[in-house]
Amino acid sequence: MLLAIASQSALASGKKEQGTWIVPTHIQLDPIMIPVEGRRTAPVTVYLKPTDKKFAGNICAYVPQLRDAFFKIMSRNPVPVKRSKLVLKNVPRQVLASMNKAIRDKARGRRQIKKIYIFAGARQIGKGDVSKLRHAKIDGCQNILRAETARIKAQFATK
Repeated sequence: MLLAIASQSALASGKKEQGTWIVPTHIQLDPIMIPVEGRRTAPVTVYLKPTDKKFAGNICAYVPQLRDAFFKIMSRNPVPVKRSKLVLKNVPRQVLASMNKAIRDKARGRRQIKKIYIFAGARQIGKGDVSKLRHAKIDGCQNILRAETARIKAQFATK
């Protein structure tokens, strides 16, 4: 779906390969402030790995619902702190089902998010620990949606 050639404006992230846009393997959401034990909040960066790269555009279309589902779970279960560090080990497992459910209602029952990575602090798009994973191509939803729009425009222009 997203594998078509995108316009040059859609290549703003700098990911080019002979004029085509590379579909990301991971989607980085903007940092989210989550509740932490002791009535505080802390920023975290969330990376989503789609079950299939073709779902990247659909996942990005429902970011507000995903953020809402994430925050609902986190507000019920604030993140514990141990030695002044956030304990994020169990958070992906806690939120995966509710985030998939937020999209599943719109996507005819298919699970679209395979794995969630959560890191403490705000990270720059395409940077951080997930970018070190083998074959990881990370992009933010702004670039993904821009490329999807350009692909659709190009598709209708050729007809």
